[in-house]
Amino acid sequence: MSEKKREGLVVQIKNLISSLSDEERKEIIESFLKKRETGMPISVFRANISGLEIIIKYLREVEKKSFKEISKILNRKLSTVYNTYNRSKNKFNGELDISDYSICIPFNIFVDRKYSVLESIVAYLKVKDFSVNQISLLLNKNQSTIRTVLRRYKIKNG
Repeated sequence: MSEKKREGLVVQIKNLISSLSDEERKEIIESFLKKRETGMPISVFRANISGLEIIIKYLREVEKKSFKEISKILNRKLSTVYNTYNRSKNKFNGELDISDYSICIPFNIFVDRKYSVLESIVAYLKVKDFSVNQISLLLNKNQSTIRTVLRRYKIKNG
């Protein structure tokens, strides 16, 4: 989106918000904060690094979590979290795209180590009735990759 269109959109949103009651504004803010607390936006997965690197980078840089907190959230060893974060910084030194909270990926889907990070995300999106094509676009992955990941998830799930 161009800078000019973005600025116009911000003005429109400000006008809409100013026309709301205090109670409606509060409800919108609480809704947004609730989404942020329970998961991360789908847009972060557009980064060109692994799923685990994205999640750890998000939790560390956006949510400001400690490595110890991240290791508990993801059910991973502290050393794994620390090393993965450092690897992600070397591969991708930019900021993650946190613009799209329309689909929020909950952190609790990554606790079961039986499935890979990508398998967990793809299975979650599939349960939410997204097609393979939609999932591939959301995650910036090839459709054949998504099909393979789904097949592996189903095999592991029995």
